[in-house]
Amino acid sequence: MKLILVLSSLLLTNLVFGQINYSSEDSGTFQTGNIDSPFLRVSTSTGNKIEGSIYLDENWGQAIITDSQSNKTTSMAKFNAYHSEIEILKDDQVSSLIPVDGLKVFLNNRQFTPISIQDKPKTIFAEILVDGKNELYKVYDIKINKAPSDAKLLSIESTDKVVITSTLYYNKENEIIKYPASKRDIKENLSAETINVAKNNNLSLKKEEDIIKLFEYLNSL
Repeated sequence: MKLILVLSSLLLTNLVFGQINYSSEDSGTFQTGNIDSPFLRVSTSTGNKIEGSIYLDENWGQAIITDSQSNKTTSMAKFNAYHSEIEILKDDQVSSLIPVDGLKVFLNNRQFTPISIQDKPKTIFAEILVDGKNELYKVYDIKINKAPSDAKLLSIESTDKVVITSTLYYNKENEIIKYPASKRDIKENLSAETINVAKNNNLSLKKEEDIIKLFEYLNSL
């Protein structure tokens, strides 16, 4: 699927400039505001096409939104990996769900919640992989694989490709930090107890599925 988004799309989708809107359905209320600036294609000078999507799921899905008081409401939504935000569709208008503390969103078999990390200048939505005392999150972003500079010379279609990436984060001493990637960082950042639990249960400290099992096990102790 080819995606070419231009600045004018902002005028078509974002009709909530500088204000907060409140939507009430069922027994809950949620707030929406401006969506972030739209995704612009990389090579405006060369006119390259873009292949791929900045959304985890391109189609709108029904989200269940739960606030800090456990009030629930529903809305059509999709997750924007480029801005790590949840877009809400209501009355043919698109806005952004404001990431207030205590919010949880269940969308397309994933659960999201707002978190603050040093890598991002604002609060973002991240996927909850493990909830509880030992929390594990997946933070999404994108990277762009640019077409070869000599693509046109070689008669190859000039296409930049959007790829959704993800990084694990966890809660350490009430701060959400990036999960260590190298052996040295793992040894320096994870507790000896955590490392021993992984070793005793034959769990890899680098494979996502094993890291999830590790954090679930830690929560059960």
